[in-house]
Amino acid sequence: MKYRKKPVEIEAIIFSGDNMKECLDFIGDNYDNTLNYPNIITPEGVMRVNVGDYIIKEPFDKERGFYPCKPDIFLKTYDKLED
Repeated sequence: MKYRKKPVEIEAIIFSGDNMKECLDFIGDNYDNTLNYPNIITPEGVMRVNVGDYIIKEPFDKERGFYPCKPDIFLKTYDKLED
């Protein structure tokens, strides 16, 4: 059998390296910025966000909150919605 992923709207931001404050504002209290990267605190541990990665706000799992996603996977998984 084949299945298709149901469409889910998410909020996300790209870490460009120049938008640290914007990314930290997006993440809220869920980060550890001991380095110059918005490292996201998750139940699995601290996940490093590299330049070019997307930061995704989890729409259903409030405990997980935020997580990074590599650009190639993000672009295969999500379509941009019009504002």
